[in-house]
Amino acid sequence: MNLFAIVYLISILVFVKLVGFLYVYFKKRNFYCSLQESLEGLDKKFLLLEMIERPEFLEGQIFYDCLSECNKSMNDEVFKCQQQSSSYREYIEMWIHEVKTPLAAGKLIIENHPSEIQDILKDELNQIESYLDQALYYARSTSVEKDYMVKCIDLREIVESVIRSNARMLITNKIKVILNELSFSIFSDEKWIEFILQQVVINAVKYRKESKAEIVFEAREEKDRVILKICDNGIGISKRDLPKVMEKGYTGTTGRNYKQSTGMGLYLCKCLCNKLEIDFWIESKEKIGTNVFIGFPRNSMIFLK
Repeated sequence: MNLFAIVYLISILVFVKLVGFLYVYFKKRNFYCSLQESLEGLDKKFLLLEMIERPEFLEGQIFYDCLSECNKSMNDEVFKCQQQSSSYREYIEMWIHEVKTPLAAGKLIIENHPSEIQDILKDELNQIESYLDQALYYARSTSVEKDYMVKCIDLREIVESVIRSNARMLITNKIKVILNELSFSIFSDEKWIEFILQQVVINAVKYRKESKAEIVFEAREEKDRVILKICDNGIGISKRDLPKVMEKGYTGTTGRNYKQSTGMGLYLCKCLCNKLEIDFWIESKEKIGTNVFIGFPRNSMIFLK
């Protein structure tokens, strides 16, 4: 063969090799670019495997299979943890219901055996019951949708119900309750709303001033929602603590001065309101008072989403 033929054949081989190299390169490049874009666009990164297809080149297939195996192992572990968490939550709920039985019996015994310490004992038992309710609702807060019934509620009726159930605590602590305009209908779950309002009332009583303490309930209409405002003239919340008061377990400067503070009340309120599609925020000034705002939807269409 002459020199030209040899050079020509070598050129063709080099060209074919180069085309094959470029084809494989761009195929790999497209796969990894798509992988990176999918990862950056996902809020839940563990769903990455659902967004990509198994590639045709060997390295990509090995990577995909490893990722698939890791994903399967993670799903098995998550399912196991969910089962354990569910079992533990069911046990806590059962235990709380069991404890409430002797607690109710204790209240009856006190009622039937009047004494000088009767009122003190009843207050302590009521406080225990309040903490049990808090623990129960905390256990259920991760699965509100399983115990949730939306219906039209009269706002005044539910506020009055909360005041009646806490009447003894309010009277004992000499708290004046003022009900202004509350003639509105809202859509939510009555049981959960009562618990949220009760936590707000308990906080207002706990952080009251020693004289002329009062709680004011009033509501107003605003576009597609009703805003319930709960005001107290208590000791208030410092500017430093206000952004953190709804964090789990946060007691802040005020909480450290009150040994009964657990840092769970407002956290539960915020957590449950998020689950119920309800707005919840707080405004406060130290030594002046605290305003709690709860925004209820005026119709049930919001829950269809």
